[in-house]
Amino acid sequence: MRIDLSPIQDQKGATIDVERVERFDPIDLGRSALAFPEPVRFVGKATNTGDGIILSGTAWASTRAVCDRCLTEFDMKVEVPIFETYYRAGTAAARQDEDGRTYHGDEVDITPAIEAAIVLSLPIRIICREDCRGLCTDCGANLNEGPCSCGRRT
Repeated sequence: MRIDLSPIQDQKGATIDVERVERFDPIDLGRSALAFPEPVRFVGKATNTGDGIILSGTAWASTRAVCDRCLTEFDMKVEVPIFETYYRAGTAAARQDEDGRTYHGDEVDITPAIEAAIVLSLPIRIICREDCRGLCTDCGANLNEGPCSCGRRT
């Protein structure tokens, strides 16, 4: 998701409304991938502070994840606040703020910030539902579908 900053680039205090809808590639979580079957939506504002650009708003996504207990794919909705500071690459402000992101030219790509916010909003263990029973440790049957054939866990 790219935002054209040229309308506010040279005006301290200037703000533009931002609304973008775009498809995202899956994110590798290490243990599985987080897919985006529908486009991600962002609504917010970009404000020129004089030293940089502050982006604030909210992103909404419908994601497809794999349950850490039963290994079943399931869909979940995610809503995350976005608050990022962007500095033009090579400026003194960019060198001083280790947490800020940099950009070149008149455009800023907000995709990495939204992806990071989504990943950070996920629980440590992603589960399909509160009462997920997981897999049998002996035969690997999905216990949400009923008792396993080995009879060890029901």
